Amino acid sequence: MTDSDQALRTRLKRQWMGFLSYVMFLVPMVYAMQRGWLHFGYRGLAAVIVVALLVNGAFFLLIRNRVSENLADPSLSFAQIAVAGLLALVMAYFVEEQARSLTLLLFFTSFFFGVFSLTRRQYFLLSAVAVAGYVGMLLLKYPDGTRSSENFHLAVLNLIILVIVLLWISLLGSFIAGLRLRLATALGRLKDLATRDELTGLYNRRHLMDTLDQQQERSKRHGEPFALCIIDIDHFKAVNDQHGHNVGDEVLRGFADRVRSQLRKMDIIGRGDTGNTFGRYGGEEFLLLLPYAVGSSPVSCLTRLRAAVAAQPFATSIGALPVTFSAGVAQHHPDESNAALIDRADEALYRAKSAGRDRIETSD
Repeated sequence: MTDSDQALRTRLKRQWMGFLSYVMFLVPMVYAMQRGWLHFGYRGLAAVIVVALLVNGAFFLLIRNRVSENLADPSLSFAQIAVAGLLALVMAYFVEEQARSLTLLLFFTSFFFGVFSLTRRQYFLLSAVAVAGYVGMLLLKYPDGTRSSENFHLAVLNLIILVIVLLWISLLGSFIAGLRLRLATALGRLKDLATRDELTGLYNRRHLMDTLDQQQERSKRHGEPFALCIIDIDHFKAVNDQHGHNVGDEVLRGFADRVRSQLRKMDIIGRGDTGNTFGRYGGEEFLLLLPYAVGSSPVSCLTRLRAAVAAQPFATSIGALPVTFSAGVAQHHPDESNAALIDRADEALYRAKSAGRDRIETSD
């Protein structure tokens, strides 16, 4: 399962939690109706329930179909809390003071869902709008002549409670938002440590194999073609033997930087992410995965890379060293395993090295 799929599952779970929260409110709302504390009748209650379900369903579909995936708030938490607050204000207008805690509970519950994704600014903005809406509802419900009544003062007390609790939730949410940010940063660093090659900064073998598995899955599901290239620096052992491993490391780093820089300039990768498809396979071998590459495009890509690498010697501590590479290319076949694909690319690389190096060979 990809990170995107896992994030989608998490957002959908939160959505179901929100749906269950709406359902749980039915019990106290029905009780308040029976006690005569709600004044919009069972038809009004049914209308509120239908609207809540429709809105929740609409948000669910937007998230499930990945419509919101590229938004700053893919969970649509801000919009959902705003809608829940609007429903709470409608209920507050029609409810007696004895049951006003229902609306406060709806406010508080919806705001707690923002802990998963809202920023400090969003929290304070929603709180300000909620309080302003509540004040507007009170002014509308209690005209000038009724603002000295006991019910009005109870409503003001509820308003004070609302302000205090929303402020507290906003501060708590802001603190948790900061923790989320620091945690995301720490997780990103850990992921880099787990997936990056320490010497070159490229992705390591483990990440390359994971990426290859994902590409294999996309090929099975959607028929996406791709090619695999294994690249080997020519005569690298001689560099280590003659100049030492430190110079060899400098060559590896320089090679990685130059190839990575050239890949960013190329359009040959298609819709693939060059950062995710090029990495160090082991020793002086590198692996390049080319999504959507068909026909002669993989060889064209490697030819341009080979020319860029050979165009200028690599700067090292003992002076400039010329570097070339050999490469083997294998186009993925339907229903072919990753192991078989790698074997074919490796065989092509062997032929390139046997034929004199500084060349590219393709698998049959």
